Amino acid sequence: MRLHAVVWHEDGQPLTDGLMRRPLERCLPQATITHAQGSLGWHDLRHTYDSHLAMRGVPRKLNQELMRHATIELTMGYAHLSPETKERAVQQLDAPTSQNHAALAWPRQRSAAGATESRR
Repeated sequence: MRLHAVVWHEDGQPLTDGLMRRPLERCLPQATITHAQGSLGWHDLRHTYDSHLAMRGVPRKLNQELMRHATIELTMGYAHLSPETKERAVQQLDAPTSQNHAALAWPRQRSAAGATESRR
């Protein structure tokens, strides 16, 4: 299986790991991430991107498309949900059914639901 580059130089050549790592290494101190905390690579940022989308309620199928994954199974392995997100999901069992849908809905749906309720 041959992997294809996803990031390219302006001249059309794929960026090498070394060229990709230097900009990231320069950003880590600004983000107060030290080597003592472990290494961080570009692939870790893909997991972070997907996790934040998932924690904000973006549908997994849309995440799959945004991440350009071939299968939903691959996408399902990417998100690492925060303990707070898991706790909020379980707390939905205590809320009335109509509030459950609004609380877990994707933000666009949530704001539309809020707009409808405010007009009543």
